[in-house]
Amino acid sequence: MSVGIVFKTFIERCLERIPVLEVTHEEHHRGRVFIISQTVHRNVFTEFDRCLSRHLAATRGSGFPAFTVSVYVAERGGAASPQPLARAHYASVPHALKGIAERAFGESDRVELMIHHNDPGAGERVAGACRTVTSDDIDGLEAGLGICRYLGETEFLRVSGDFDIVMAAPPGELRPVTMHLRNGSITLPCPSGTSVTPFECPLHGFAAHVSESTLAQGYMAQARHALVETKERAVADFRKAAERQILNFDRAVAGRPLEAHRLESAVALVERLKAGLGPALDGLSEDARITALEWSVSIEAGSEAGAMDRHAMLLDAAIGRKRTA
Repeated sequence: MSVGIVFKTFIERCLERIPVLEVTHEEHHRGRVFIISQTVHRNVFTEFDRCLSRHLAATRGSGFPAFTVSVYVAERGGAASPQPLARAHYASVPHALKGIAERAFGESDRVELMIHHNDPGAGERVAGACRTVTSDDIDGLEAGLGICRYLGETEFLRVSGDFDIVMAAPPGELRPVTMHLRNGSITLPCPSGTSVTPFECPLHGFAAHVSESTLAQGYMAQARHALVETKERAVADFRKAAERQILNFDRAVAGRPLEAHRLESAVALVERLKAGLGPALDGLSEDARITALEWSVSIEAGSEAGAMDRHAMLLDAAIGRKRTA
């Protein structure tokens, strides 16, 4: 089962979502005006799913999406309730804003967005800020997010910002890199406790500019070192979490057959484990691995038995129809 299917089938239903901001715009169709509301939510995972996501990011380059955008459409002045559209998933708020603007463009290269930086469900709301976003803004935002990739996978960075500025902090104690999108420049912080002037360069051609500065090279070396250490910890943390989850579940089952809710929970756990460690569950201690693989065999046997029962029922029905005819 692919990571995407695991997320959609098992992970997403266990999420809590925190509203971060709401973006609205108008669209005109055949003389009617529609209000499109897009709310950016922070996805809050269970501790085990958070460890799995970071493990996937460390070993495969991408974990579960950290943010989800819920989309609703309603006709201005209409009596009908807003209707939901397909959700979208993103790695950070700037990634989500880029996706929202691109979705709002339609056939135009600019759009007026109203941005509320508070909970859309709150009783009293602060007035939103209107922002005209153009294709040039999207190009600048794309360039800023491209710089983030020099620092590592988004799952291991602290990325924030909007259409004007993006900040990305590597793991550890390093201070963030700042991308000034309006004037197309980047600032790398100087070492803490020094009076060294921060390194600044144009947004485009970042790699070439870094190669000409010892300060920038030192910062990037520190960032890469911290990233590798963080990835190593992510892998170790998931293995520990996986073994703890297996032993806790085994204790809860207490030898009873995997049926009903126990079977459902076992399937969800085994698919998570396989998504992170592969079908053989390599990397676990032998006792935890044997226990989880035995569940996997029981699940597969139950699936095969269920398929045979359904086949037999269909065959009996077909024979009955033939005799009746």
